[in-house]
Amino acid sequence: MIKPAWLFTTVAIASAVVMSGCATDYTREMRPVTSSLRMDRPDLAIEEFRENFTDSTGRDRLLYLMELGNLMRLTGDFTAAENLLLQADRLSDQQRGIELGQEVEAFLSSDLALEFRGADYEKVFINYCLAVSYASQNNMEDALVECRRVNDKLRVLNQSYEENKNRYSDDAFIRYFMGILYEKAGDLNNALIAYRNSASVYDSSYAADYGLPAPQRVRSDILRLSSTLGMQSIYQDYSSQWPGVSWENDGPDQDHGEVVVILEAGMIPARVEKSYTFVLNDRVYRVSLPAIAARRRESWSVTLSSGNTQVSGFLAEDLTGIARKNLEDQAGRDIARSIARLALKAGVAEAGEQIVEELTEENSGISQVTGLLLSIVGAVTERADLRAWLTLPSGIFVARLRLPEGEHPVRVEVNGRIIFSDESMSIDSGEINLLFLREG
Repeated sequence: MIKPAWLFTTVAIASAVVMSGCATDYTREMRPVTSSLRMDRPDLAIEEFRENFTDSTGRDRLLYLMELGNLMRLTGDFTAAENLLLQADRLSDQQRGIELGQEVEAFLSSDLALEFRGADYEKVFINYCLAVSYASQNNMEDALVECRRVNDKLRVLNQSYEENKNRYSDDAFIRYFMGILYEKAGDLNNALIAYRNSASVYDSSYAADYGLPAPQRVRSDILRLSSTLGMQSIYQDYSSQWPGVSWENDGPDQDHGEVVVILEAGMIPARVEKSYTFVLNDRVYRVSLPAIAARRRESWSVTLSSGNTQVSGFLAEDLTGIARKNLEDQAGRDIARSIARLALKAGVAEAGEQIVEELTEENSGISQVTGLLLSIVGAVTERADLRAWLTLPSGIFVARLRLPEGEHPVRVEVNGRIIFSDESMSIDSGEINLLFLREG
């Protein structure tokens, strides 16, 4: 039996070592980058990122490509952004199966030894970022290709779960965004299909899991296009479901165009480590799991206006909610891996004590100290995997304003502050002007 004083001292040292091991993590290293983004300085954020992350070839390569590609998109360097994000998309598709060497290393240390593969929503948002990049250059064809890629990607991802499937199995906002792109391209039939699919996802999984049912504007767009296309049965079906939803003054027509704002707001919250350290039978054990701190949904007021005409933006995507639910879905798998890893490390400590006991004098106490020290090593190397795509927004808002053909002043305000102003925007009848903005 190890003496209590010696045990107390050793555990105190172990706790200090464990705490020091937490000092460097992805969340901490990304703070200068996310701080620069909050100040609307993506150029400075790129400098900070490149200073902190110099190696793009290791197990975090996918994350490197995602972060830097998105930062390039936010600066308006679309060529560089597309190059990086296409590399990320290809790499993500190639990440299949289990790397045995990495798995062994992960069970002896922590899941940080595994290559970063990203959460399902992160893989999908590679294609969203590419679509925005293309659409920003008025390349609707390639933008729609990326949106359609989401369908295939989600199908493959959902098939990979035999049980305990993730709640994030479809994306209502991206389907709505696809409808906007189709409508801008003049393909009203496919736009209506995309809007209907979007409403279906909003009113099922998004309402249940994220408290986000179909916004009124999504519903009015379905009524508007089904009426415009003369699809009376579809129109009657939806109008009976949504009495009181008006649509007559929405959308472009032969006399009006439309300004559509896609606003990426805030920063997706970083993960934090939740650790539990305990002593049992002269051994130190530690379990560490990733978490997202609970907080209320941020309040944003988004206004799109032209002269005395204005509309309010609506929340179309709650990425913070999606990220939090994703961690909840993953928690069971994380706990199972942590328990298995703890058992393996306990076995290593026990085996080490037995080997030393055979090689040393009886009752010397060296073997017990060896077992304790090996358990401390196991505790020190137990770390939560905090890696996540942190340059994504907390949420995405959409605002749509119909205007007569001609030149019009257009302004966007967020929480009372003007973030975009054009005193003479050209509005063409039947056309959609897309504005991609970011705030906070």
